[in-house]
Amino acid sequence: MHVGVDHLAGTNGPIPCLNARRTAHAITLGTMHVREGSSADVPAILASGVIFNPRVGFEHMAVAEDNDGAIVGVAKAFRSGLHQTRYWTTVRVVESARLSGIGRELVQELAGLRAEDLPFAYRCRADDPALEFLKSLGATPYQVVPGLRLDLTDEATLAWIDALPDGGDAEIVSAESLTDDELIDAWVAMYEWTHERWSPVRSREDVARVFAEEVRLDLLRDASSFARRDGVTLAGVFAFDTPRTDPLELNAETVARDVPGAYLAACVRRTLQAAVGLGWSEISFEGHRDDPHITPLIESAPSVHGTAFYLMEYDPARV
Repeated sequence: MHVGVDHLAGTNGPIPCLNARRTAHAITLGTMHVREGSSADVPAILASGVIFNPRVGFEHMAVAEDNDGAIVGVAKAFRSGLHQTRYWTTVRVVESARLSGIGRELVQELAGLRAEDLPFAYRCRADDPALEFLKSLGATPYQVVPGLRLDLTDEATLAWIDALPDGGDAEIVSAESLTDDELIDAWVAMYEWTHERWSPVRSREDVARVFAEEVRLDLLRDASSFARRDGVTLAGVFAFDTPRTDPLELNAETVARDVPGAYLAACVRRTLQAAVGLGWSEISFEGHRDDPHITPLIESAPSVHGTAFYLMEYDPARV
């Protein structure tokens, strides 16, 4: 499970298009203008060559057209069903119309369509060209997902794994020892507190609704590890089904902020040893810059690599 934009969005399918409001006038840009868009524009957008995923719905959309009515740019925004503090926003312009100010005008149009005065957000890799455009809009990172990959064929890394704590007074078990409900409860608790300070969820029920099926169906139970004491889960590493061409994907933390990180370290030890035994040569943790346990733990390994992701936000009213 990759907790990226789609999961942060908390979408279970298309979001209805809301087009009750229209802008009073179009914005003229030489031979182009920007207006509010609707689902009726989707066929023309797809035909224009603009990168556009019709499976991801939107609350608001703006389109840029030339004088012949051909689409040359599109921007869309939606609020998550899981996190409600920002609009996820995408801006796309055809190559021939780039660097002409169209992207900024699309953002300005979307800003006027917002049902709530919330910032716009976008997730991108550190090497994504879109990062410079976002910075030009005044965007700053509100969270960073560090590159947390480990090479399981590296001797120094294997020695580091073996030296991790063994769990102390907790039993370290695979996911096969937990029920589906216990696994989902652990995931929900972990997800809620790791997001509470920078992108709070609406409710625990929402988290369960979005992720429960993936935990049930996609979890590699023999590679996932949990610290248990007196029947209570303290920490866990969730390993999700991953193509063998990619690093094994892991999500890990304690179930509460005040649980000692040693329990998590013991889970990491077991999972990485299991991954080696299952033939994985590389793993990747999905952590956040300010996760207090998993990020500093993995960064303490002798060799860590990977490309960071930035969660960027900006006030569109200032663009």
